[in-house]
Amino acid sequence: MNEYPYGSDMGQGSSSSMMGFFVGALVGASVALLLAPGPGGDTRRRVADTAKKLGSAAKDKVNELRGQAGEFAEQGRESYMQGRQGSQPRQPGQTT
Repeated sequence: MNEYPYGSDMGQGSSSSMMGFFVGALVGASVALLLAPGPGGDTRRRVADTAKKLGSAAKDKVNELRGQAGEFAEQGRESYMQGRQGSQPRQPGQTT
């Protein structure tokens, strides 16, 4: 018996894993920068640079996930339409 009767489950946990990765990276980088010795201005600049890099990476991931969602929606529409066409009752006198 198929363990996943409605298709593949691959990739469903990847978005939460990536979000956890980004949050962990942000927290780790912030703590490392705050604990590192250096003048306040340098530390603030490094924190800002790190936040910009992580924000850019997060934006890229959101765009990637948005594209995947569109692909999944299109696949779902196609499957629905194929199922609808296959289940339509035949009219008397109709040939295939």
